[in-house]
Amino acid sequence: MKAFLLSLLLLAPPALAEDAHVTALMNKGEAAARQRDWRGALALFRQAENGEPGNVRVLLRISRLCTDLIDVTKPEDAAHKVAEQALDYARRALALDPHSAKAHLSVGVCYGRLTDFVGNKTKLEYSKIVKSESEKSLALDASDDFAWHVLGRWHLGVANVSGMLKTLARLIYGGLPPASNEEALRCLKKAAELAPRRIMHHAELAHVHEAMGRRDLALQEWQRVLGLRAADPEDADYLKEARAAVDARLPRSGDLQSPNPPLRALSQPRLAPHASATQPASRHTPPIGVIAPSTFTSVSARA
Repeated sequence: MKAFLLSLLLLAPPALAEDAHVTALMNKGEAAARQRDWRGALALFRQAENGEPGNVRVLLRISRLCTDLIDVTKPEDAAHKVAEQALDYARRALALDPHSAKAHLSVGVCYGRLTDFVGNKTKLEYSKIVKSESEKSLALDASDDFAWHVLGRWHLGVANVSGMLKTLARLIYGGLPPASNEEALRCLKKAAELAPRRIMHHAELAHVHEAMGRRDLALQEWQRVLGLRAADPEDADYLKEARAAVDARLPRSGDLQSPNPPLRALSQPRLAPHASATQPASRHTPPIGVIAPSTFTSVSARA
C-alpha cells in the first residue's frame, strides 16, 4: 500500500548498543536521516549491522530507510528490489524478536509498500498480511499511534476498494476481510488521541470523513491540520492538501459559488509519504497494505 507511511515515523534515537562504535554509527545514521540523506544513513546503519548483525533496532532502521528510498529509486524494477530488501530486514528483525511490536508493524508496512509492484491477486494476499501484522503489533503495544494509524488506513482502503477488486476477491477468496469506514474512524481517532499533534492522523481522519460523506467534519480535521506544526517528512504534502481543501470549502468575499463545493475526491492521490519539494515521488504509495491507490505514509514503522 501508499506513507506511512505509517512513515510513518520517526527519528527517535536508538537505545544504546553494547558496542560503542556501533552506537556512534547509529547516532551518525540518525543525524543523516534527519537531513533526509537516506542513502548516507543507510550506509552508516549497514556498517552498524556489520558490527552487531543481531541488533534488532539496527535491522528495523535499515528496513525503514529502504522504504524511504523506494519512491526516489528508478527504474521501477530497482525500486521493487529496494522494497524487497526492506521486507527482508523487517522479517529478520521479527525472527530475532517475535515479541517486538515494531517488528510486526514493520513487516506489515513493508508488505503494504510491495503492493505497488504486484498484481491484484498478490495485492489481496499482502493486504491480509498487513492487517494481521498490525493487529499483532497492537496486541503487543496498544500505545503505538503508528500501529493504530496503519490499521485505520487498512480499513479505509479495503472498505472503499474498487468494484473490480471486490469481485476478484470474492471469486478467489470468497470476499475481502471485513473492513469499514466506521472501524477506520475508530482506529484513526485512537491514533489522534495518542498523538494529537501528529498531522498525519488528522489528515487521514479527514479522508475517512470524506469517504463517509461528512464534509463538515472533514473540513474540521483539515483545519486542525493547518493549526499544527510540520514534524514528519510527509507533513508538507498533508499541509498543501489541507490548504486546498479548506480553500475549496470556505468561499472568499464576494464569491458567488456554492459555499459547499465538494472536497478533494478520495481517489485522488497525494504525494507519497516521504516525498518533498526536493524529493518528488515517482509512485503513489497506496494506503498501507491496501489495494486502492491513495495515500500512505506512510506510514513506515520506526525503529
